[in-house]
Amino acid sequence: MFSKLFAFAALAAVANAEHFIMGGSKLIVQTRLDPIVNPGKVGTHVHAVVGASRFKDVYDREDQIKSKCTTVSIQSDKSNYWAPQMFHHDPNGGLTPMPTSFNIYYLVRNGPKNEKVHAFPPGLRMVAGDTTRRTYNASSFADQAVSYVCLDYSGAHNNDPDWAERPDFFDHNCPDGMRAQVFFPSCWDGKNLDSADHKSHMAYPIQNYNSGDCPDSHPVHLVSLFYEMFVSVDQFEYHGKGTWVLANGDTTGDGHHGDFQDGWDTDLLQEALDTCTNMNGNIDDCPPLKAVVDQAAADACVLETSIVDEDIGLNGPIAKLPGCNPIYGTNEACTNGADPALVPAQQPLPSGWTELGCIAEGTNGRALPAVQTKFANMTKAMCASYCGSQGYKLAGAEFSDECYCDNSVKNGASENFLTWSQCSNHCAGNNNEICGGAAKLTLMSLGAAPAAPASPATASSVPSAATQPISSANPSTGAHTSVATTQSAPSVGTISAKTAPTSLVAKPVPTTISVAKPVPTTTSVAKPVPTTTSVAKPVPTAAGPSNSTNVADLPAGWTAVGCASDVPQRALNVDAFTSERMTIEACVTHCSMLGHSIAGLEYSRECYCGAEFVNGGGQPLADSACNMACAGDASRVCGGPMALTVFKKNGASSAVRRHNKARRLGRGHAHGDTL
Repeated sequence: MFSKLFAFAALAAVANAEHFIMGGSKLIVQTRLDPIVNPGKVGTHVHAVVGASRFKDVYDREDQIKSKCTTVSIQSDKSNYWAPQMFHHDPNGGLTPMPTSFNIYYLVRNGPKNEKVHAFPPGLRMVAGDTTRRTYNASSFADQAVSYVCLDYSGAHNNDPDWAERPDFFDHNCPDGMRAQVFFPSCWDGKNLDSADHKSHMAYPIQNYNSGDCPDSHPVHLVSLFYEMFVSVDQFEYHGKGTWVLANGDTTGDGHHGDFQDGWDTDLLQEALDTCTNMNGNIDDCPPLKAVVDQAAADACVLETSIVDEDIGLNGPIAKLPGCNPIYGTNEACTNGADPALVPAQQPLPSGWTELGCIAEGTNGRALPAVQTKFANMTKAMCASYCGSQGYKLAGAEFSDECYCDNSVKNGASENFLTWSQCSNHCAGNNNEICGGAAKLTLMSLGAAPAAPASPATASSVPSAATQPISSANPSTGAHTSVATTQSAPSVGTISAKTAPTSLVAKPVPTTISVAKPVPTTTSVAKPVPTTTSVAKPVPTAAGPSNSTNVADLPAGWTAVGCASDVPQRALNVDAFTSERMTIEACVTHCSMLGHSIAGLEYSRECYCGAEFVNGGGQPLADSACNMACAGDASRVCGGPMALTVFKKNGASSAVRRHNKARRLGRGHAHGDTL
């Protein structure tokens, strides 16, 4: 969708101007901090922030440029960009932050005098727009610089004035989302990196807010900066004026604004402005910038610092806006109270635990097969605490909400660290943490850290594809450098509410997992109990387990199909469970009882259900690809690595049941019953 946004940019003459776009930039954080306007304390309202991972309550450029990464594609830009979070206000009074991302434009607008355009001076801060404004002055460049675009890619409302770009909120919903736009002043006084109002050291050009020559009072012509904040208003019901409200309480849209603090490699930005004269939006047209693009790092980037410990609605609607922000036009009053504290964005690991890095899953089974569980509110600390409580020294978080434990990596798992950004799934219980990826684990160790791998790629360069070795024989030996947070942590087996934001971490209760019963239901809850030693890798007997399609004890009407491919997003993604006593009969019975028409077994102990193959999976494979004995019946085959032993109900429709379309399990799933 983001590629479509570029085609609808509401910029005068942008198609003919030298510019580049960092499009579809995800947020680094949503929190009530503003290091420009409210340095060193909790801010007045919640902001949606893009950019460097060391964003915090105080701006320190030297610290900011040390950020591990940034959510913009150009990893040498350690700047931060932010604007007020936009909330949906439902008829019952609930407030929910709407999904948000940014397109960030850098434009070369020389003006009639063809003035030289300069990179931002190191340490520049500025604000565009006015959080207190509730009216529009058509003669003010500052007011003109804030606007909205209602997106409808169908073209049904082309040339309709009620759908044209405007300076305030629309009086109707937008089928493909809405853009809240801010154009920053581009003329600098040449002396001050900030000012008391965070605006006076900057000015708009003489001729227009988005182009022209600089006035004598602000003679230095800087590159023009423009934000498009894309807000998914289309995902929420529109019920008239007041449906949309900015975090500052504004329901008009006039109080929208943007903040910027510099973190650029200044010489690189200047080189791009001077030499890439044919840029027309595409960063690839500028070799100096293209060389430092790393979208994988941007996607995996998470906040390294702290956030305000308060509920901002990420886990469900809230009754009032955080801070003192009465909704405009209401009689709502503020209750003065102490500001909430700052807490680490990433929950500290339990005492003695260290995060090692990102590793690949095993090639013929799970890398950590001894014990596994799943938490709907998974964090790295929760996984480490669980594994520690079960007596294991290695913990691996995967696919956002899955946790695996053992004392060494097994089943052909890689003995090398991958580039850190290959683990890019945000933890289900804390969006500011990474919990593995598709067939990749965020690996943690209890005890002395193993020997340090070579440092992962710096944010100013594209990470190397080379892997870095770890010890798979004894994770507690050697001296790997920890990349975990250094704050104190609770003891193993304890998750303290004081160690994590209240809005992000809940009580660690595993979702449905059964290892005791061969046929679990979606409502059974049973704690997986490891034996005193690691569970051995399922190995075929000398004669090999049977891959025959002649299987007894299947529910009536079910037959074996054969071996089929799985995919990282899961070929059968509606229901699933795992069991150390897995059998073919248990899996098929489970799927049949829940009304599914296809059952697939994988990795000896995993069962997946659905009504059709999705995500490109389900392609026929040779029987030899399904080669792992069932965990509960060594005489039978239960799939293999990324391979499903498939059973189907006779006469089943291939159409996906409508009421299951919203449910997704497996790699990248949002919610479900079990693993």
